[in-house]
Amino acid sequence: MRGAIAIVAIAVFVANGGCLATPGEPPPPPPPPPPAPGAAPCGLNIPGVILGGTAWPHEPAGFVVASDQSFTNLTGSGWQMAQRRTTNGSGVALLSDSTAPLSPAGVLRFTYAAGFPAGYEPGVAFFDLATPTKAAYFGFWWKPSNPWQNNTDSGINKIAFLLTSQNATHGGIVILMFSTGGPYTIQVVPEFPGDTRRLTPNVVGTPVVLGAWHRIEWYAKFSTDSATADGVTSWWLDGVLQGTYTNLRMPNDPGFREYQLAPTWGGVVGTKTETDFFCYDHARLSHS
Repeated sequence: MRGAIAIVAIAVFVANGGCLATPGEPPPPPPPPPPAPGAAPCGLNIPGVILGGTAWPHEPAGFVVASDQSFTNLTGSGWQMAQRRTTNGSGVALLSDSTAPLSPAGVLRFTYAAGFPAGYEPGVAFFDLATPTKAAYFGFWWKPSNPWQNNTDSGINKIAFLLTSQNATHGGIVILMFSTGGPYTIQVVPEFPGDTRRLTPNVVGTPVVLGAWHRIEWYAKFSTDSATADGVTSWWLDGVLQGTYTNLRMPNDPGFREYQLAPTWGGVVGTKTETDFFCYDHARLSHS
């Protein structure tokens, strides 16, 4: 798990305000503030954006399901959560949203309040496998707020991670929303010692619609060894294949160990000047 931080398992969801509390622990930070003027809360959908189909159409056949999480209650499900940067009320909270596409009403909302610094995430929700895997599937429903302030220095808005068993030295792989001025697209970045680069969509680059729910599906498979560039990653947005690469070089590691929702804004330069959100409604984790 990245960062030296005390991990707080969610045990109680307090409906009034979406606050989280754990018996015997200090009270959590206050819930994120309401949307700034002009910002769309996570419960709003853009008219005309209709998504549907089989729940997880690109999950590999025969994969073992580790978690099928609705985010209405994390207690006893194997998921854990921690606040990271709570600048000016930033943080992660469980909220009720009847417009969530797969399993309303519970959703996770990560809030970036004005003043939030680049290079950090408001909080983290994660699930650790009992045994590392060489091939992982990560599906989830996700919504970026509209408007959304891009990090103009880096163009990076990280969404989710697959971390290796020894992630402190061997890193992992991240899926993100990226733009340097044009439409946002979903891209993948391996962050391994011998292979760090940004993978652009090489099949279809579907523009991300801000303020709308999107289904992201993501597959990654370890390379044969650290000297062989035959690792694989593929990703889909709303059922459409965006990219697939078969030349990744992973480290000599037991495999992926942690599925992580830790949406990180930007690189190392910049500050949020508006209140923005990332929301998640359901996550599907499986492995070989």
